[in-house]
Amino acid sequence: MADWLVAGAGIGGLATALALQGIGLQTQVWEQAESFGEVGAGIQLGPNVTRILRRWGLGEALERQAVSPLAMLSCDALSGRELGRLDLQAAGQRYGAPFLTVHRADLHALLLAALDPARVKAHLGHALSDVRVGADGSLAVTNTRGDLSQAAALIGADGLWSRVRELWGTQDVPLPTGHWAYRALLPTRLLSTRWREPLIRVWMAPGLHAVHYPVRRGEWLNVVVLVEGRLPAQSGWDVPLDPGQISADVQSALRGMCRDLHDVLRPVETWRAWSLWARPDVRGPQQMAHGRVALLGDAAHPMLPYLAQGAGMAIEDAWQLAQSVQTQGPEDVAGALADYARARWARNAQVQRQARRNGRIFHLSGPMAWARNAALRWDGPRWMDQPWLYGGK
Repeated sequence: MADWLVAGAGIGGLATALALQGIGLQTQVWEQAESFGEVGAGIQLGPNVTRILRRWGLGEALERQAVSPLAMLSCDALSGRELGRLDLQAAGQRYGAPFLTVHRADLHALLLAALDPARVKAHLGHALSDVRVGADGSLAVTNTRGDLSQAAALIGADGLWSRVRELWGTQDVPLPTGHWAYRALLPTRLLSTRWREPLIRVWMAPGLHAVHYPVRRGEWLNVVVLVEGRLPAQSGWDVPLDPGQISADVQSALRGMCRDLHDVLRPVETWRAWSLWARPDVRGPQQMAHGRVALLGDAAHPMLPYLAQGAGMAIEDAWQLAQSVQTQGPEDVAGALADYARARWARNAQVQRQARRNGRIFHLSGPMAWARNAALRWDGPRWMDQPWLYGGK
């Protein structure tokens, strides 16, 4: 049988290869970049995700690299007041798996190291060029080097600007949201003791919010400031803007924020900019699989980062894909991909909706912000917890 082909070697692509490896399939991974690098910064992993990583045997190695935060705090960025607190240690026990914060590159490296070269062949510098479907449903896949491969299935894990999605014939394109994320990593040795605590803090203000939490065994603080409508949208994780321009824009956005928030962000010397794009919510399984081709992660359902589940949903997708192949049998590729899409589309759409809703809630102003703050002060854990999300998978 021909290998399964995964386009994209980000977290979603490597998770897919690892999941398929676990059920005995041969897989090729084509990555257009010439090398693996430290793309991105910190990510949050809820129990729905760490539960899967533990099943793949990565739990101990991940926890050596990550941080297990004590709590998540919701704060008013104008006054500095703490509004609500969710005990993440207790929640982790309740859901049977921990909350963790990790550097994206560390998680990527763990997934890569877990791949068996006898089962998975990863090829760098291989950008997907074309896909031809035979009369019998077989796939002939070509890359930009001119290499031709026969594939049992093609899984598009190639991100927001997915080439697989484009070749599939989908006419939609990502749409700018008007939101920007400014990211930085700070050595915690530069911070006062207060800001070294293992906590996730979310600061909310009109039109923006900031998030920070420790990664890399607590040696670094991941910082993100998310702002509406500051600059024209551009694509890419690291938009090539002048560092001085980025810094000035961050400072302008933060004008009027509380002393505490300025205190924790003051040591940042270099910000990286990321323009946020989106697609409409997934509307049905047909948008995630057709025949022997399926989409996964951001290629299928890009979502705003306001629920911290982008990587998590890609990992859930990979887990479900392997389960569907086991259920349907590896010979029934189209049936397995259809089963995968049926199992995943509604949950992904729900996360997309909730992430967008969180963005609106975080950025409220006036009386609506006062009502939000009052609700968090009254019963923060109930509003901050997500049993429907963390209890899944």
